[in-house]
Amino acid sequence: MKAGEAGQAATLGGLVWQPSALAHAMSALTAACGLATGAVPSPGAPPEGDPTAWIEAYAGCMGVEAEAIQCSFAELGGALASLGPSIVRVEQGYLAVMSVGRRGLSVLTPALTPARIPLETVRRALTAHLEDRPASHVDKWLAAAQVPPRRAARARDELLAQLVADRPIDGVWLLRPDPGSSFRRLLSRRGVLRRGAIFLAAAASQIALGVFAWWLIGAGALEGDVQPGWLFAWVLLSLSALFVQLFASFTGGMLTIDVAALLKQRLLCGALRLDPAAIRARGSGELLAMVSESEAVETAGLGGALGAIVALVQLASAAAVLAAGAGGGLHVALLLGWTLAVALLGRRFARERAAWTGERFAITSGFVEHVVGHRTRVAQQASHLHHLEEDAALERYHRAARGMDGVGDLLASLPARGWLALGLLGLVPAVLGGVGAGPLVVATGGILQAQAAFATLATSLGALLSAAVSWRSIARLFTAAEGREPAGIPQAVLGRAATSDVVIEARGVSFRYDGERGEPVLRGCDLVLSKGDRLLLEGRSGGGKSTLAAVLSGLHAPSSGLVLLRGLDRRTLGGAAWRSRVASAPQFHDNHVLSGTLAFNLLMGRAWPASPEDRREAEVVCRKLGLGPLLDRMPSGLDQVVGETGWQLSHGERSRLFLARALLQRSDAVILDESFGALDPLTARECVGAVLERAPALIVIAHP
Repeated sequence: MKAGEAGQAATLGGLVWQPSALAHAMSALTAACGLATGAVPSPGAPPEGDPTAWIEAYAGCMGVEAEAIQCSFAELGGALASLGPSIVRVEQGYLAVMSVGRRGLSVLTPALTPARIPLETVRRALTAHLEDRPASHVDKWLAAAQVPPRRAARARDELLAQLVADRPIDGVWLLRPDPGSSFRRLLSRRGVLRRGAIFLAAAASQIALGVFAWWLIGAGALEGDVQPGWLFAWVLLSLSALFVQLFASFTGGMLTIDVAALLKQRLLCGALRLDPAAIRARGSGELLAMVSESEAVETAGLGGALGAIVALVQLASAAAVLAAGAGGGLHVALLLGWTLAVALLGRRFARERAAWTGERFAITSGFVEHVVGHRTRVAQQASHLHHLEEDAALERYHRAARGMDGVGDLLASLPARGWLALGLLGLVPAVLGGVGAGPLVVATGGILQAQAAFATLATSLGALLSAAVSWRSIARLFTAAEGREPAGIPQAVLGRAATSDVVIEARGVSFRYDGERGEPVLRGCDLVLSKGDRLLLEGRSGGGKSTLAAVLSGLHAPSSGLVLLRGLDRRTLGGAAWRSRVASAPQFHDNHVLSGTLAFNLLMGRAWPASPEDRREAEVVCRKLGLGPLLDRMPSGLDQVVGETGWQLSHGERSRLFLARALLQRSDAVILDESFGALDPLTARECVGAVLERAPALIVIAHP
């Protein structure tokens, strides 16, 4: 061992966790970083080789997400500088990284105490295996070039970096909270709550500085004795208010970005966790409208909320100024009353906006559905009736838009202008009573300050109420993110040796779709599928074949009865682990080709990016399914982009892609739902042979 490597080993010696204690390291790290709470049974040591599956499974049991990251040698410095809570594998064991700062990485030691490691030490520990072989060549080159010793070390590092710049480096797993966990907790971890408090304090300070500055100059002007020192103080206060306002704007912008990022992440998680039956019932048109409403919440809602907060703080300060002015309690009462009137006007605007949004939803959904079903409509509906439904929808939309615009115009102009008139009327009793000029000036300043606050509030309130109406449409996505499936028991999720050849066992299974009345789709179904079995399931359309496939593959939980996979139920094994062990190719309309490379579409059930071995296996499977000519025609082969924005696949090619995707998942059982219907007899025979060869246990659903 070289001197540098020996020093590095000594530096990391007391900071690394041994593989047998990796579960303890992860649980201690997540607890220390506030990612997860509660004890989780340890599943023991990770298996030899790549521990990614083990780490991801155990993280899921703790309610957090683990993501394996891979970067090149040249990108490693930037990757290390952006690490959050993570597990880093080095030669001596594992590092539990808590955070990263200018002074290096903060790690949690096996003694459960924090320690700090220089970034360079960790970088060298991760790249030592890459530099060993080229280092000897570099040393020979430097010796032959007779590079001076004082420059040799730097030249050596630069040459090594160039030689291994494109080499991949792994062994880093990021840990982060589940997007469906408590949103307040996510905001707190992101620092949003702290930043929000800072923004509120900055906004209040800016308003207070402005009021105090004008009070200072105003008091001197009314007394007729404006000293140079007062003018200097007024300039300083005004400049301070300006800088505080800039700081508040910056903080508000960062606050908006952070909340928007968390909101997008949450909504995406909710979309992925929506029940498939609920997605199918909503239709593509309603889902498209829902996406547009999520953009409205992000752009209008967050900015409107910050503006409304500033306006309310400004109104509170205006109330304090008015209380000290000529109007006194009368002005404060008028301000409260006018604020209530503006709130009632905003409530009416919200109702009109909701009606308009509903009509817009209906038009968007109807348009998409009509486009999808255009041919059927042309064939079944008389041409003179085609426009009636659209005309009626447009008329309803026009009425709703006219009502919303009328109230919106009032909300935009009335609050500030109406308050100015009302505030000046409130001065009449004081003027008739012969009040002095000082209180009149203070009251006038309070009126103008409240007018500016109402102008800001009117603009912000309109945007905020619009976002609130849009929120009703996407709230289901937000709450759906909380529907995280039980992760299962660690020992079961991480796998165990099979004690029987039985793969799937169903006893007395019944299923009823949510909201459906009448008889269940399935009732009292029994099934046993063992290793090597090939089961053909036939029956009439609507008889529940696809529903049974969805229950067996883990897409639906049975309403009653018991389904076991390798002797374990779905709650014990966990939904994700269940679906990873039962590969399903649903019917054509329920399966999709995503816009991406062919390799990505084939290997979605495996780790990504795909290894060379996975890519070779994918090509072998494709050729056995008769997709060899397609691969040969594609300029980029497996790296060819397919889908709506790429290479267009025929119906039969898509069907075989879905077959290959299911076979490449390395599952215990494969369920194919009418997967051979789009193939000609010769191709179907070829594909059936490939499926029989690779599927450990097989269920094929077909029509008689």
